[in-house]
Amino acid sequence: MNSQYYLINAFTKEKFKGNPAAIVFLREKKTDEWMKSLAKELNQPITAFISMKNDNNYNLRWFTPTEEINLCGHGTLGAAHILWSEGFCSSESTINFYTRSGLLRTERSEEQIILRFNIKESTQIEVSEDLKRVTEFPIKDAAWAEDRYILVLENHEMVHDVKPNLEAIRELEGPGIIITSRGTDRYDFVSRYFAPKIGINEDYVTGSAHCALASYWSDRLNKKDFTAFQDSERGGEIKLKIRGDKVEFIGGCVTLIKGHL
Repeated sequence: MNSQYYLINAFTKEKFKGNPAAIVFLREKKTDEWMKSLAKELNQPITAFISMKNDNNYNLRWFTPTEEINLCGHGTLGAAHILWSEGFCSSESTINFYTRSGLLRTERSEEQIILRFNIKESTQIEVSEDLKRVTEFPIKDAAWAEDRYILVLENHEMVHDVKPNLEAIRELEGPGIIITSRGTDRYDFVSRYFAPKIGINEDYVTGSAHCALASYWSDRLNKKDFTAFQDSERGGEIKLKIRGDKVEFIGGCVTLIKGHL
């Protein structure tokens, strides 16, 4: 049988919201170059490739249109959604994904999917001249979260309106940069994520960024459970819980397209 292909929207209950991803269930071994070429052709923020390992154990890899990456939250959410919703495995079963970032376990709770990723600890840093070049707004605080910068603005309106300097971001360390502030009303904090270096000028909803944001805002809000909003063009709501050294994500997916390669 040919490999199966799906287009999903993650971290949303509505079509055309949240973060889109292509999910490919491979029936035969493919080369890295083939996967990279397909991801470029599909041109989604992420193309996730699933292959069977045994029982409820699967290999999972994530590709942007330009390169393979180490971790992708919405690609993992989409992969689990497809395996359960398309009947590849029982909805009562935990799914184990073997990835570049180690073993990732996913569970299902009614219509929601629970992911657990390693937390990214953050450390406050000085606002350098290089960081000031990123945004036209004053930077209230800055942190380094293992592999990426967090820039904090005064309020949600600034985060919503910011037009970052993508060339300045390309010159910084890490795959991308997080811009965030405290939230208002129902959200503890809001954010946006820009990763032009890996072919994504702005990501719509970013699980890996929230591994860092959970650590940062936990220290400042003295909380372990959050409702967060990524204020991209499509927008996405994420529920987060810190449990030890893990961040627990709770979200849903919508399937838009099914097909065969």
